[in-house]
Amino acid sequence: MTAVTRISHPQVIDFTHWSAPGQSEFEKGRLLNWTGEESERPELIACVATFDGPRSFNSISIARHQDLPRLFPETFRFEISIDGHIWEPLLQESSFSNSGKKEHQWHFTLVHARYIKFLFLQNHKSQNGKYQAAFGGFQARISGITTIEVSSELDRLWVKENLIDERPDYGWSSALRNSKKPEFIALDLGSVNQVAEIRALTPPGPIALFPERFSFSYSEDNIAWHHLMEENAFLSEGGTWYQWRFMPTNMRFIRLEITEGARNLEGRYISQIVELEFFAIAGLQTVVQERQSISIQHASVLRSGLVRLAMDGEDREGVVVQGHDRRLHDATTEARGIVELAVDGEDREGVVIQAHDRRLKPATEDLPGIVRFARSGEERAGYAVQGHDERLKRATTEAPGLVELANDSEDRAGAVVQGNDSRIKGATTRRAGIVRLSENLGTNPSEVVQANDNRLRQGSTEYPGIVQLSLHGQNVKSRVVQADDPRLAPASPENTGVVKLGRSGENRPGFAVAADDARLQKADVGKAGVIALAAAGSELAGCAVQADDPRLKDKRQPLPHDHDYATREHDINSHAGQLRARASLDKAQGGLDAPWVQASVLSAENEGSGIGLLGQGGDGVCGLGEAAGILGLNPGEGDGVLGLSRQGTGGRFVSERGIALWAGGDYAGRNMASGRVGLRVSGQAQAEGALWSGLAGAACVAIVYKVDKGSVLSAGDLVVAHKSGDYLVKSDRAGAAAVVGVVVDEAALVLQATRGGAKYASGGELLLTDGYKLIAIQGFVELRVVNEKGKELLPGDLLVASSNAGYAERLNADRYRPGSLVARCLSPCKQREGKVLAQLL
Repeated sequence: MTAVTRISHPQVIDFTHWSAPGQSEFEKGRLLNWTGEESERPELIACVATFDGPRSFNSISIARHQDLPRLFPETFRFEISIDGHIWEPLLQESSFSNSGKKEHQWHFTLVHARYIKFLFLQNHKSQNGKYQAAFGGFQARISGITTIEVSSELDRLWVKENLIDERPDYGWSSALRNSKKPEFIALDLGSVNQVAEIRALTPPGPIALFPERFSFSYSEDNIAWHHLMEENAFLSEGGTWYQWRFMPTNMRFIRLEITEGARNLEGRYISQIVELEFFAIAGLQTVVQERQSISIQHASVLRSGLVRLAMDGEDREGVVVQGHDRRLHDATTEARGIVELAVDGEDREGVVIQAHDRRLKPATEDLPGIVRFARSGEERAGYAVQGHDERLKRATTEAPGLVELANDSEDRAGAVVQGNDSRIKGATTRRAGIVRLSENLGTNPSEVVQANDNRLRQGSTEYPGIVQLSLHGQNVKSRVVQADDPRLAPASPENTGVVKLGRSGENRPGFAVAADDARLQKADVGKAGVIALAAAGSELAGCAVQADDPRLKDKRQPLPHDHDYATREHDINSHAGQLRARASLDKAQGGLDAPWVQASVLSAENEGSGIGLLGQGGDGVCGLGEAAGILGLNPGEGDGVLGLSRQGTGGRFVSERGIALWAGGDYAGRNMASGRVGLRVSGQAQAEGALWSGLAGAACVAIVYKVDKGSVLSAGDLVVAHKSGDYLVKSDRAGAAAVVGVVVDEAALVLQATRGGAKYASGGELLLTDGYKLIAIQGFVELRVVNEKGKELLPGDLLVASSNAGYAERLNADRYRPGSLVARCLSPCKQREGKVLAQLL
């Protein structure tokens, strides 16, 4: 029997000898790099690698030289040989492009050889201007499976990569399912190979959770797929290798379809495979010998040969019906064959009408056939009208046929107008047709104006048409002004048009000012326009002050004066007593806009960085106002109001009847919108009264906790502590006692808010880092529940963890475990899955 080679697992095949001109670095069976000798002209170079004997491989890789990457050959060929004398071309490249890669690989069908020749053209010039070639590591390999795709994975220990890691303890596992669901494993071998054997290793242990129904299919191009084999009700032992052999078949893509997995002790479906191996034969190895050594197995209902035979009556996909199958027997009304025959007159679904059935006989008015005929004039549902029925005869005004004809001018409902009806004839002023024509200038209702009516003629000033034209300048009611009327001509001071234009500077009623009127020109001093401008500093009645008048910008120097309380210039500290100012100003401050100086009775502005206004006394500054006693503004990142104290309180707020301190919230009275966080305390907080939380939808105490990054957690999921104790995961075991809490989006009280790198945003809200969630541990939450029994969940039902990941279920008193109670249901749930309001216990 021809030897097969495992091609599913990557492997590097070591050489025993390397022969090539130039300098080679060869260690422990592997070529590390090679540099050729310089030459004056391009040369053909041959490098030969030798194995310890004939070996099988399906991949070659060559790396670029680390120091001379641009000297990699562009034109080359790989050749193989069994004896070193007769060589077979394998792959050839011309004008090979590096495409920026440091290593190049070529995949091909599995071949069998002892010698590999790398034949190439040395045509690159070195820095010395001579021709030279160089490359790095040269390896022959088994490429192994290059790509693995699966339908699902159980956790981070049972993943797809374990299928080819050669470890017997872990492999791949599908997700746990509550019902049957198809799973698949899709593999890419990297190249088309002649696969002849498949092996699989089952998980260790007394219960092997190996698939029970599965099939293999293959493809060369990932487009056209072919069925290879399948297993039904497959029994397997733990930690056992199973193999399936078949005729060598070209395939690159292989797909394992699992239609039914094994069931664990909890009755849930799962499929586990520890290792997969694929074996192929190399190239053109004595196909005749292979055919002689591997006999084609006979097919049966239990084992596949070229096909798999179906059991009697079996209608499963992919099996062949046998010749003695009862479905191939002759069909009768009592026994079913390929079809089931119906009894005479039977109308049951799924049965075939026989040729002698009475429903196929000719139909009459008395006996039905395919149809039942109606008598002449008969109107009955389900009956067919016959060709001699009187209703199909020609219709007249006396006897109806398909329709009933109307008499001349008859307007009865249900009767059809005939072609000779007088109403369809041409109309005149004396006799109506489809319409009735009116006399010339006639105004009778329901009559149509004729084309020769005088009212449709061209109108003039003497005789009306559709309209009557007016004479030039004539102002008569119901007449139309003509286009050449002088009133429509352009207006001027001499000739009147639509309007009367006045002369420049003319002031007459009824006349329009022309655009070139001097009064509309630009005004200047001494030359009036729309207005008259005054000279700088002049005081003239009727003249406007100009914008550059010095009186509008130059401040006046005060005239010399004296008063008895102080000299004209004196120190402000020389004032004694009180300073009092009074005014009536109505401008109110809104938002964070800069305050108006004109809105304040007293203003002090410090253009430096010091204090703008200082008050010192028993009460340093006191403010009394109807809207606010003291208003503090800061448009930047500073504080609106700042209170500092060395030993006392930094700020104290007391209200006689209202709320002492209101923090946050929109303030419409000042046109201000608040951020999300109303109050933040740095340090410990002391409260001598009750704390009220009014946040809608959040009535729980929560903690920030690390969760499994590989799990998708959302609000309402039930979480338990992982066995490592480092993080939380979705609960997936019925009655679990390690439940910590429920995932929530918000809470009335959050503990350890900055745990795990969580931080406050600029607006004050809490931002959770990746891998951390808000977990409710007390209070009222919305909790995901599942009701597998179909009985409605009611308020008051006690809840425990369910086998559905992240869900809770009603407590089963017979299976109660101490410490497994999670919550008390507070709202009903009729659906199989949903959310309820629950109280955490």
